[in-house]
Amino acid sequence: MGLCIFLPAAAGACFCGRIPAKDAIPSVDIVFRGELIAHKGNAAVFRVDEQWKGELSPQVEVQWRDGSQGDCDGFWPDQLKIGQKLLVLARRSSFLSMYKTNICLPTQPVVDADEDLKELGPGKPPRKK
Repeated sequence: MGLCIFLPAAAGACFCGRIPAKDAIPSVDIVFRGELIAHKGNAAVFRVDEQWKGELSPQVEVQWRDGSQGDCDGFWPDQLKIGQKLLVLARRSSFLSMYKTNICLPTQPVVDADEDLKELGPGKPPRKK
């Protein structure tokens, strides 16, 4: 009986384990290293420094919704600071015309991504405009 009381609260929570970036590549549309340079509407605008998947322009927009709401979508709040350099893995939204990430993907600050960046190897620069 006690389990039923707690189940609705747990149903809305996001639970996921850490996966390496190279293992997540097949399930995403883009993988890049870049700097958050602006917030524009509901998008985080990144300057792309290096990419491993996708054909990205020098700038890319990723839905910036705060992922702390318990449903997994978005970034962790501390990742949304202008100037933050991130390794970003994202999927193209089926109903929005932008990419989106979630807190279960290994999107993370570059300073914490040494192991993933080493496993990914050298990337390529973004395509020219």
